[in-house]
Amino acid sequence: MDEREADALWWAWRRSCEGAELCTQVETATGPTVVVPEVVEMVLGPPTTLLVKLLPGQLIGDVRRAALRLAPHLGAAALRVQPVGRIHARIELLDADPLTGTVALQLPAAPGRVLLGRDEGARELTQDWADLAHTIVQGVTRSGKSVFTYGLLAQMAADQRITVCGIDPTGLLFRPFAGTRHAAHQVSGVADPHAYLRLLHDLVAEMDERITSLPADRDTLEVSAEAPMRLVVLEEYAGLLRTADQDKQVGKDVRVAIGRLLAEGAKAGFRVVIIVQRAEATIVGAYERAMCSLRISFRTDNQTSVELLHPGTPRELGEAHTTALPGIALLSAPGEDLTRFRAPFLGGYGAYVRAVIEACQADPDTGAAAAAA
Repeated sequence: MDEREADALWWAWRRSCEGAELCTQVETATGPTVVVPEVVEMVLGPPTTLLVKLLPGQLIGDVRRAALRLAPHLGAAALRVQPVGRIHARIELLDADPLTGTVALQLPAAPGRVLLGRDEGARELTQDWADLAHTIVQGVTRSGKSVFTYGLLAQMAADQRITVCGIDPTGLLFRPFAGTRHAAHQVSGVADPHAYLRLLHDLVAEMDERITSLPADRDTLEVSAEAPMRLVVLEEYAGLLRTADQDKQVGKDVRVAIGRLLAEGAKAGFRVVIIVQRAEATIVGAYERAMCSLRISFRTDNQTSVELLHPGTPRELGEAHTTALPGIALLSAPGEDLTRFRAPFLGGYGAYVRAVIEACQADPDTGAAAAAA
């Protein structure tokens, strides 16, 4: 090991920790001293790695939150931070952003599993779809929000235990589902806002019936092909509400129905996915945000938009996210630190259409209709 290079890196680590406030101050006989996480092992790569001992009271998340500040002063484009035991962290200095490139989406999806993306530690973010929470997805135009939605629905389309429901003002998201078992639970376009309300009322009525029919020893529905999970996708949410508000009573009733699905739907096998360019308070209220525990933000136009869905986001991360590449997003989920990840890439709109049609052709009841569509 080159001692001069090692000394330079050790000194850079110390100074960058001080600058990023990943340190503490202790009183000694000679006066106050700044203490940083101790480097207990160093490997001058490639890749260069540091094994550091966390200070008392520090968590691995503290290092991850400081990574954007630390990396450039350590001569790295990014840091990969992984826990080692209870009080150590392994920090790998990366020459390039680990989220550069694409994450291919392989179909058919693993049974019962949904791939959300891949994080900076090369960990695949997968979830049992039955455990999927109510979700908000935000992002400006061409940030990757729509491509993420295509991938999500393409993974779920073939599963007999899921029905893709909802409202699509654009008419594009649900177009591939024409003629399938999903189509009866979908409304597209902006011509008839009353159709939005009829669909939502039907879904709420079904939710109420399911809850009433729960066995005495259960408080949640076990989804099945006979009682599938209803994935209620509300595309272009701001436009949806504007259309509904053409009739003030319809707009009010639409909001009430959505609120009921968010509040009571999980126990009855309903999941709501709100898709919006910006989850500002005038569009997605505090109640709706509180009920959606899975929150995903693709590129936003300002840091305030990030804070709306991810309170406590480090300022530098929020600012950096305003220039994030398409497909890169932030994720907040129960039991997870704020995570930066790349969404899986299915392909363009044509690939999405083909994937949904092929998935629905496997449905013995609607395959022929799907093929004709």
